[in-house]
Parts: sequence; C-alpha cells; structure tokens
Amino acid sequence: MAKAAADFPTLQTRRLRLRHFELRDAPGLHTCFGDADAMRFWNIPPSKSITETEKHLIGLRKTTSHYSYLAWAICTKSNDQCIGMINYHHREQRNRRLELGYIVAPSHQRKGLGTEAVAAVLKYCFKQLSAHRIEALIHPDNIGSIRVVEKLGFRCEGGPLIDYWNVGDKYLSAMIYAHINPTK
Repeated sequence: MAKAAADFPTLQTRRLRLRHFELRDAPGLHTCFGDADAMRFWNIPPSKSITETEKHLIGLRKTTSHYSYLAWAICTKSNDQCIGMINYHHREQRNRRLELGYIVAPSHQRKGLGTEAVAAVLKYCFKQLSAHRIEALIHPDNIGSIRVVEKLGFRCEGGPLIDYWNVGDKYLSAMIYAHINPTK
C-alpha cells in the first residue's frame, strides 16, 4: 500500500532533517551521485549528468512508499539543503530484518552527519518497524562507513563477500555488519 508524502515519516536530529525527496533535491543529490569518488563504494555507477540524477530521484520518490524500501533525503536543518540519502531496503517482515544504505556529499563528510542520520534511521527501524536485526553491507575499503556503523554498535559478522555487487563493468566486495535490537 502506497503512502502519500504527507504520511511519510520525517525524522529530526540535532542538525538534520530526514524527509521525503522533493524534485528540488536533485542538485544536492547530484553532489553525491555525480561524484565518482563518492560513488566508488556504492552499488550503482555514478550519474553522468544532473538529468540522470533526476531520474534516480524520481525513482526514489516512487519507491519511498513501498513496504520493503524507504528512502529519505538527508537535509541540513538550517536551510533544508539535501546533502545525501539514507534508506532501508530488503526488509523481511517474517525475520524482522532489513538493510541500511546511505551516502553523504563529500563536502559534508567527516562532520558526524552520517552517524547522526544512521542513528535516527536505526532508532526508527527498531522502534517503529519492530526490526530485530539491521544490516549494512560495506566495501572493506570504506573506512568512513565502517567507523559510522561501529560507533553505533554494529558488529562485523563476516566477509569479505568477494564480488558481491556488479557495478557497471566491475565487481565490488562487501563486509557484513549487523546490529541487533537492544530492547528485544
């Protein structure tokens, strides 16, 4: 069942607002999706143009209402500027598990914003969705992302899963990090 944007869960942190994507977010999202270095650990190739990023954004707006997938625009609270995205995907109701994915624009990295966004979605998934297990699959060389999840209590459970993601003409490996709901 699709949710309207008005029903979309907006999450607030000290410095961020995680909200439904809007078409005006394309330039901010493109600072992530259009940057080859920022996308080197992501599971899709970088966008070649703002138009390509806009197509991704339109897809995100459609899929954010789907039961097994929800994506938020990561926005600064001060000016509502989109600086990245965070989502949960591969949600399994029976096992009460899901996966997280996130990306923050290079100009906003190393400021604790990724940690702040992941913490907010972690709390939402544990409390509102009654998730038991949340996973993050992270490339072994993505030290920044590994630090984010480890700060929040995720544990490395295995890997690398060799050639796990097919991205364009190459394969990327992944490590499995997981966090079990502390209240269960």
